[in-house]
Amino acid sequence: MSFNGKYSYNISIDTMADARKIVDIASKINGKVVLYSGEKFHVNAKSFLGVVLAKKLNYNDLRIVMDEDHYHDFEQFISE
Repeated sequence: MSFNGKYSYNISIDTMADARKIVDIASKINGKVVLYSGEKFHVNAKSFLGVVLAKKLNYNDLRIVMDEDHYHDFEQFISE
């Protein structure tokens, strides 16, 4: 889904292994990949510490936002 020229998808992070996989995938992508929760919380999805923080804080409204569409890379984490 495109939003303001960026691609945004709701995601869920259920395990620490999920967090590691998200960071591994995001790290291979050129450009910014950011996790958002609401308007106040956002972290670099290429940062393991940031992704783990989002998981530990139990944010249920996480969105991953990126410059280019990488839906298929993150498909297993995307929730409708």
